[in-house]
Amino acid sequence: MSTPSKIVRTIGLALILVAGPAAAIARDEISRNFEKSLPLGAGQRVSIEHSHGDVEVTTRKDATVQVSATIRVSAASRERAEKFAADIRIEVEATGAGVSIRTVYPHRDGIFGDFELSYSVDYRIAMPENAPLSLRNRFGDVSVAGLKAASEVVNSNGRVAFRDGAGRQRLENSFGAIDLTGNAGDAVIVNGNGAVTVSDVQGDLEVSNRFGRTSAARTGKKCTVTSSNGDVSLDGAGSASVEASFGKLDVRNVSGELSARNSNGAVTAAGVGGKADLATSFGAISFTDMKAAVDARGSNSAVNGRKTGGGVTVRTTFGAVELADVGGPADVENANGKILVRDVRGAARLTTRFGDVDAAGIAGDAVVSDANGRVTLANVDGSADVRNSFGETSLTRIKKGAKVVSGNGRVSLTEVGAAAYVKTSFGAVEASVVEGALTVENSNGSVRASQIRGGLTARTSFAPVTADGIGGPVDVDDQNGAVDVRAAAGSAACGRISLKASFAPIRLALDPRVGYAISARTSFGRVSTEIPLTVSTSAGADALSGKIGDGACEVLLNNSNGNIDIVKAAGR
Repeated sequence: MSTPSKIVRTIGLALILVAGPAAAIARDEISRNFEKSLPLGAGQRVSIEHSHGDVEVTTRKDATVQVSATIRVSAASRERAEKFAADIRIEVEATGAGVSIRTVYPHRDGIFGDFELSYSVDYRIAMPENAPLSLRNRFGDVSVAGLKAASEVVNSNGRVAFRDGAGRQRLENSFGAIDLTGNAGDAVIVNGNGAVTVSDVQGDLEVSNRFGRTSAARTGKKCTVTSSNGDVSLDGAGSASVEASFGKLDVRNVSGELSARNSNGAVTAAGVGGKADLATSFGAISFTDMKAAVDARGSNSAVNGRKTGGGVTVRTTFGAVELADVGGPADVENANGKILVRDVRGAARLTTRFGDVDAAGIAGDAVVSDANGRVTLANVDGSADVRNSFGETSLTRIKKGAKVVSGNGRVSLTEVGAAAYVKTSFGAVEASVVEGALTVENSNGSVRASQIRGGLTARTSFAPVTADGIGGPVDVDDQNGAVDVRAAAGSAACGRISLKASFAPIRLALDPRVGYAISARTSFGRVSTEIPLTVSTSAGADALSGKIGDGACEVLLNNSNGNIDIVKAAGR
């Protein structure tokens, strides 16, 4: 017995039970068969109108339509079942358009008059494989196999299965699954309240579904999927455009471009040959093995991507962003989430709020903007431009220049290949091995610099300045903080030195083999030197002017309320 007949019989039995024990009488079931064949002319179609039963369509080589049907009726009496079965008409007619197959059921006296009846008609139809098909059915399954022409199949309350076809196919259903396996042509599928499964479509595929899972594999050309309230998976397409909501979206192995948009669900993409446009809300975005550029946009979404052949653009909120092995530039804007980036073969622009930024292996310039988070940047082949507030900043191995503007955070620079500029407050600044000049503007934070090849300019307050191995000019102004500077050794290091402090000592270590012209003055303190010099002016213990050697390099030391000490650099 077919599934639709079971549905009708269940309703009848339920009504019998409601009527009471007296109504629960024995039932009789009868069946009869129907057979008819008609020729079909070239270019003509087969049309089927049916309900309450299964329809199975197969194909044949000759130009004949062969119809077989089984009629089943169950009723409270055999006489009633035979009468109703006899009144069911199967109309198989030749028309100008082709062959028409139609099921006509007798009139019923309403559900309460005919509550004891259940019935179905199941068809097995063999038709020419090259003839178009139009099929409409309700309350039954439909299957079509081997059709090499266009079809339109519309069903409700039952499963639709189509396989091994050719030509343009249109399959519609409601309250049941649709399965399509193999079609050498385009396919359009429309479903509601049922799963859709598709594979091996050589043409374009278009799927629209509601309240059911959609799964497609090995679609040869363009694949378009629109789904709501169901997961979507696609594996294999020429190009793809997928829209979904309230379900996961998983797309893989698309040779061309991909547009994947979701809401309230995750988006996963892998193995895409063209540009990929990925978007969702309230779900994560992940992608890997992308051959071209990727544009990922989320809301309340984490983004995780790796191994791309082109650049990556990310816009998201309230989720972490992790990128690795990016084949072009990386452009990331995040809010309330961290950013982790590794190995970008291009420039990087990274922006976030209330999250850390950690980036390494940038082939071009790096521009970072962060608020309320830590910034760590390493191995940048270009320059680095960082703006940060309320968080630490650490830069390591920057081949070109570096610029850091921070507020209320510590800044660390190591191995910068050109000039560096740092501005911060309420945080220490540490810099080592800078090939160009270093400029520091700080307040309420210490400055520590070493091996600065191009000179040092530092401004700070209420914290010490310590500098070691400074080549080129040195200009330090520190209020309420000690200054301790060691100039680079050798005549090549000759540069103007200007140190200014208040309420703290100044200590300057010099190479005595280099010529300096020194002018030192303090108030409420003393000036002393352990390096012999030719004194030109001495105004007492708080002032001194003179030369070391030829006096080629100018030294200006100015302090208030603190000592000034000129010492010989260790080992000299």
